[in-house]
Amino acid sequence: MNRVRYCCQLLIIVACSQALAAECKRVVFSAHPNYPPYHWAEGDQIVGASVDVAKIILDELGMPYESRFVGPWKRVLLNAEKGEIDLVLALKDVPDRRQYLEFTRSPFYENPVAVFVPKGHEFEFKQWSDLKGRHGTLNLGDRHGEDFDLYVENELDVLRVAGLEGNFNALVNERSSYFITGLYTGRAYLETSGLKSKVSILPNPVSTGVIHFAFSGKSPCLSLMSYFDKRLEELRLSGETGQLLEQNIERWRLYFSPPLLQEE
Repeated sequence: MNRVRYCCQLLIIVACSQALAAECKRVVFSAHPNYPPYHWAEGDQIVGASVDVAKIILDELGMPYESRFVGPWKRVLLNAEKGEIDLVLALKDVPDRRQYLEFTRSPFYENPVAVFVPKGHEFEFKQWSDLKGRHGTLNLGDRHGEDFDLYVENELDVLRVAGLEGNFNALVNERSSYFITGLYTGRAYLETSGLKSKVSILPNPVSTGVIHFAFSGKSPCLSLMSYFDKRLEELRLSGETGQLLEQNIERWRLYFSPPLLQEE
């Protein structure tokens, strides 16, 4: 009986969402072109765990979609601001982006941010101030939360480097003493780069924030938001999102050795 009731509720939600989205004929989505296993560019498409989740939800709605590679990350955000893409997958909810994006209340998944260091040069890291006095790098265009971004700007000696390849090369060649990026993303890169034995991950994260999906404020598909919110929460709590992340780490390892890295 509970299963029947749930199926009926799901059909009602789908029907209502389709009615609300009468002007939404197709959902064009994109994401950061170099942020595995969440997403990365493969030809003229974006693939990865966030894409797999988006497809699950859109297939349930019976909504046509296009996964589109539009170029560097800044161009993705500019396209969303102009309304040229409808949906941006799995990104940080930060104030300046709220001017043109509407974020889901439910997160897509956790995005722990880790400190990567050269093997043999580990140091104690318990708080942000432990990074002071060391030269580090960050991926150009990455945001790791409003508070930490401000701390980086005001307190740390950090260089912004384009691409995972450049950041990890600086690390293993000891031109930097640490590199800060998403834990899953760093792990995925190390699986394919041949640098895994040369890099350590410090045990404590910089932050343990979450990432969300976001619709362009100019998109008619914004009317799908309530259904996306519901399903993102259910998929995350069921463990399916986490399984897809692990599967896409393996997909990246199998098909990108060495990885094809895009400029940020």
